[in-house]
Amino acid sequence: MTVVSDPVKRFVPPPLETSTLRQRLLQGVGGSNAARGSLSKCAIQYRQFLSKYRGGDADADTIETLKQDLIHEFDLYQIEMRKMVLSIRVAHVDTEYIDREITDVESEIQKTRFEIEELRNKYPEAKKIRRNLEEFETISKKANQRPPRFELEKSIDEVNGRLRKVEDNAQKNRDEKALREKQFHLFMQSLFDLKESLAEDDDNNNNAQQQASSPSKKQKQEEDVGGEVKAMDLT
Repeated sequence: MTVVSDPVKRFVPPPLETSTLRQRLLQGVGGSNAARGSLSKCAIQYRQFLSKYRGGDADADTIETLKQDLIHEFDLYQIEMRKMVLSIRVAHVDTEYIDREITDVESEIQKTRFEIEELRNKYPEAKKIRRNLEEFETISKKANQRPPRFELEKSIDEVNGRLRKVEDNAQKNRDEKALREKQFHLFMQSLFDLKESLAEDDDNNNNAQQQASSPSKKQKQEEDVGGEVKAMDLT
């Protein structure tokens, strides 16, 4: 806490001895007007009482009146002193209260600064979280516009079932095609072997006929036609 120095407090008056102060009060130095209940007023009353008492020209009633006035003034002075003491105590309590309040305020200020610094450090993370929440809300809105999950899973299962059936049929067709290809190749090989066998038989018959006798032209044509017919039937 910063303490502001008061120039009045720094001023120290010169020391005043008690005897000098007593003589000044008794002689009336400083004026005859003073506030009631003050030490100066008590001194003025006391000076008047001594002047009348020592002068011998006052009667007993006047002396008694001055005496009562002096006692009354001293009572007022005591009351003023008590008020001053109470005021000092209240000021002291107020000062302590103000000091505590200042300490509390400074503590709150320090705490607030710490919280501000902590929030400043957390701001990037909070900003990132907020951005993620906004993206999540956007995705949620889009997801709510889509069909429910169980309907999608049901549709996917149906599509997968149809796809498996198509794949099974395609596999069956491939297997059947491979079997037909094998059968066709086997058939073609058998046909080729049969042609080779027939051609070999024809060559043997022709050689035998040429050796036995030469056939007529018409018979040869008939044999050629018969061979072509047999070949077409086999095909």
